[in-house]
This record gives sequence, structure tokens and C-alpha cells, in this order.
Amino acid sequence: MAILTGPRKIALACLVLAGVITSLLLTQGERVTAATTVVSWSPPGTKPLPDAEAAGLVSPAREVRPANKRANRYLPSSRQLDAFRRARTSHGQTMVEFNPLYRYVTGRPKGLRRATTDELIQWVSHKWGIPTNVIRAQMVVESHWRQGFMGDPEHVPADWYGRYPRQSRARGSDVFESLGIAQVKWRPDGSVGAGTEPLRWRSTAFNLDYYGATLRFFYDGDCRWCGPGYGPGQASNSVAAWYSPDPWNNGDARGYLRRVQQAIGSRAWTRLGG
Repeated sequence: MAILTGPRKIALACLVLAGVITSLLLTQGERVTAATTVVSWSPPGTKPLPDAEAAGLVSPAREVRPANKRANRYLPSSRQLDAFRRARTSHGQTMVEFNPLYRYVTGRPKGLRRATTDELIQWVSHKWGIPTNVIRAQMVVESHWRQGFMGDPEHVPADWYGRYPRQSRARGSDVFESLGIAQVKWRPDGSVGAGTEPLRWRSTAFNLDYYGATLRFFYDGDCRWCGPGYGPGQASNSVAAWYSPDPWNNGDARGYLRRVQQAIGSRAWTRLGG
């Protein structure tokens, strides 16, 4: 066996030896098939794997959400990614200034051709060092793995309404603020999800990649505004923070976490149904 050297190769070796197993899920109805599973978080501060390396660790899995096909194959352009990274939050920071990990968000699983939804989940799991079944379960809670899912209905100012994509506009000035498999929320004022529109709904891979970078932001200890009790290495609280990060470990976040834990325990992603 070759001896791996260098920080990235050492991190990859640790991930493979300590955090990766291959499990076979039964093929029945719309269940997920064979999949490589990351079982532990990579240590705080670990850089994400390059897109191609992460893609190389993905095992084939059948598509359980055929309606995701178009968005699964949408690859963001360099111009779109540059616009995302340069977008400014409501506090005037670029997205990369707000979360330096966003510079690694590409939505480009190089080497995966015609990727299925579970293959994209695996890719993000390997790239960001997040347990695969955590992501699978959290995506059940968020959208039942539907990239076309819309949530968080909100009444918005009239001058905002037309800036939301057509499919998310309801009656009057009502819109669905959260879109995609991970339910990425966006508002025109940059207070939430600056720069993610329209990639958040056009690209499943971008939606998941953005989610992965956000979870690692919390897990790595990079959040300067998360409040008392926050620190690196808090896996459960980082998952919950995707739903409600402020104040840290609040009641809504804990309730959300219980739903994700229940989905993990029941392996809800193996019974997605129609």
C-alpha cells in the first residue's frame, strides 16, 4: 500500500479509514441502492475535498426522485459562481467574507455523469466530511429529497415580490422563501442566502454544496455571532443551526434536531415513496 503524504492526503486517508464504510441498502420499491457512507465528521478546520476527489468516492445509487433529473444535471457557470461569491449580505460583507468556506462551493461534482440525488448527497458528504446518513435524513426533513419543494411561505413587500422566481410566488405578495432539496432561504435584501438565487433551485448540487459549507461553518467554530455555548465540534447543534442558529441551541433548533434524529433512527430515506 502506498504511503500518503501531505495534509490533504492525510485527511483523506483518515476519512477513508475512520469514517467511511460501504453499506448495501435493499432494493425495493423506491429505495436507495448501494451507497458509500461517511460515518463520522472530519475534524474541525479540515478543508473540503476537491470536487473530483469527492466524486471519486461516490458509489452508484438509483434515482428515487426522477423529477430532480434536470436540476441534478445543472452545473453552475463560472460567472454564476462569481456572482454568488461577490454577493453582499445585508451587513455589507461578500458571501466569502461572511463564510470563507463559500469559496469552495461550486455545485460541480466533477466525474459524476448523470448523477442521481443520492449520488449528489454522497458527493457533498465526502467533500465536506459530514456523515452521509445525517444529510440523507436532514434532506427528508427538509424536502423529502424533492429539489422542486417550496417552503417557508411569507408575505413580502410589494417591491420584493417580482424578484422571487415565478414558481415561488403565491397570491398577492405571498411567496415561498425557501427552495430546493435543502430548502435554501433567500431574501432580496441580502439578510438571508445572498447570491443563492437562482442557483438554489436550478441546481441540486449547488443547493447541497451550499448547505454543506454552511454546516461546516458552524461545526468548525467559525461563527462569531452564534452566542453563548457555541464552539467548534458541536455536531448536533450544527445540524440544528441550519434551521435556526440564533440564539445558539434554541428551542426551535432542538425541536428540529429531534426530527432529524428520528429520521436517522428510522432510516426514513429508504422509504421515500411517491
